[in-house]
Amino acid sequence: MGDIVRQGVVAFVAEVLARGGRAEPIPGQRDVRVRGADGSERVVRVCSTASDPWLARRRDGIPAADGGGVSHWVFVDLAPEVPAFYVVDADDIEGGIEEEVALWLADRPGRTPTGSHPIQRSNVVHGQDNWDPLGLDVVKDPRHDATPVPAAAVRVERPAAPAVTDPETDDERLAVVADIGGYRVQGRLDQASGTLEITRGPMEGRRFPDAAAAAQALATFFDDPETVPDADAFWRSEILR
Repeated sequence: MGDIVRQGVVAFVAEVLARGGRAEPIPGQRDVRVRGADGSERVVRVCSTASDPWLARRRDGIPAADGGGVSHWVFVDLAPEVPAFYVVDADDIEGGIEEEVALWLADRPGRTPTGSHPIQRSNVVHGQDNWDPLGLDVVKDPRHDATPVPAAAVRVERPAAPAVTDPETDDERLAVVADIGGYRVQGRLDQASGTLEITRGPMEGRRFPDAAAAAQALATFFDDPETVPDADAFWRSEILR
């Protein structure tokens, strides 16, 4: 996840420079200080994904929890050849998180607002290439282009498509799935060694020594105390689609 965050920030900074602005990542935070082409300044929160819904934090919806003066969020999609950007007013995003987390807390008293909160594309699609609120040029000007950023620095490299379409002939490991936090997580279980690799969903690419360790890691990632990380009950076999 940390690498995805870093790549999203790198891509956003390059885009700001190409649109006549200046950008300075704030150390230790998800935020970037942006100076627009019109001279205006603001702090923007960067949220990145490579394949899944964006993951904010439940605490992002707590009033006054963020003291950084964030005015907008930019959602960076690293999956396309050229990263896509969605700029949305912070009040809209944080207000939506606050409402949904309030319902989640009310559903079971005693919960704490920690862990991740998914942001669906439908919630941000209206902000695609919405650069005007940041004081940036809507059309890139070649005079403002920054030094090109290597593609590997701003995109998640994905393995080449397999030569065959049948996953069972390409990967002999057992295909397994699990549902947690509103997500379907897919993985591959090596029945000889017991190791399990998450191949799609949150924590994609992570490898665990066994299915129980993978289940525990996902329960911790989602801050979901209701999920009992029993490997036999958590994972089930299914052909990946």
